[in-house]
Amino acid sequence: MRRTEEGRTGMTAGLRVCAKLCTAFGADATTFAPPVIIDGDVVVSQSVATCLYLGKKLGFTPAGFDEFRAIQFCLDIIDTFEGGLGKNNEQGETLKAWLAGERWAKLMGNIERSIKGPYYFGDEPCAVDFFLLQHLDWRHNSIFVPLKELGYDVLAPYPKIAAVGAQLREADGYKNYAGGLKTPGPLKDEILGVFK
Repeated sequence: MRRTEEGRTGMTAGLRVCAKLCTAFGADATTFAPPVIIDGDVVVSQSVATCLYLGKKLGFTPAGFDEFRAIQFCLDIIDTFEGGLGKNNEQGETLKAWLAGERWAKLMGNIERSIKGPYYFGDEPCAVDFFLLQHLDWRHNSIFVPLKELGYDVLAPYPKIAAVGAQLREADGYKNYAGGLKTPGPLKDEILGVFK
């Protein structure tokens, strides 16, 4: 697939910024790699920090929002979806054992109980809800939908988690995002085949 001129220009500009700000790209700096927020003199990196910074700046800190609990909730999401699910989805037997195991249930149960309802801190979404959404989206088409089609609805025991994803996907900004939102395709057939 050929990239458009606009896409090449944007990618080149992005690489120049990374080369200036990220040590992973050769910079002598305090940020390692994207995501990076540049807001005037403020430069913030790491997914949790950038999410919570933007959440505060954009007003996604509703009544009852607790920034320290928000950090904890985001780290719980990383532990569950990156450290747990993401490290166990390369082999079918490993994935099946992980999803049936005690640790998955405990981690997901912890997230479920942390959501006051309908969102983390109550009636309005906060930055943490969007952080959860992006982790759900990351695995929606690759794991959750294909497994549900095979009779394994791994989100069914966690209705508040599933509801956060469903509710935020109905927002105009999500549905009408310019260029669309891209998510990974399904896992390899040999991984999903273990669930058949």
